[in-house]
Amino acid sequence: MHGWSWVIAGLTSMAALGAVTDGLTFLFPQVARFGGIVRVPDAVESPRRGIKVVFDITADSKPEELNKGLESVARYLNLNAEAGFKPADVKLALVLHGVATKAALNDSAYAKLAATTKNPNLDLIHELKACGVEVFVCGQSLARNKLTPAEVADEVTVAVSAMTVNANKQQDGYSYLSIH
Repeated sequence: MHGWSWVIAGLTSMAALGAVTDGLTFLFPQVARFGGIVRVPDAVESPRRGIKVVFDITADSKPEELNKGLESVARYLNLNAEAGFKPADVKLALVLHGVATKAALNDSAYAKLAATTKNPNLDLIHELKACGVEVFVCGQSLARNKLTPAEVADEVTVAVSAMTVNANKQQDGYSYLSIH
């Protein structure tokens, strides 16, 4: 096969087929609509069962767009699903802080900061939680941004700080990935 046509070869279900963007077909084998992946035949360093990762997310996003850090976590789950793993085969956590803090807000708090009525990140956060991902927001970043824990979406846990989440998770054997 030539071009990117190999991407759709061998699909057992059209449900796994996702969006076609710039001629690439993205697959969503675990997290529907988010974190699309492409197959890369003969690639090295495939996903492994039993991995533990904490994603340190400080990435900003436009008010109407998904936070790219959250999208990266979805992509990681989709890569693992494509490798034949279930969400329970890996342990993932993420912590939002700095300018990424707003992604953790409920719709009404988000609307105060953006010219939109809905936080575009909440559907994805819900999907990540359903896959067993621990989702934290930094309590220090909330305070520095004049936000309260009451303004955080129900699916998100307020931590003392992003630093404590990162340090604790690394002490528990998690690898650290920074997304900014």
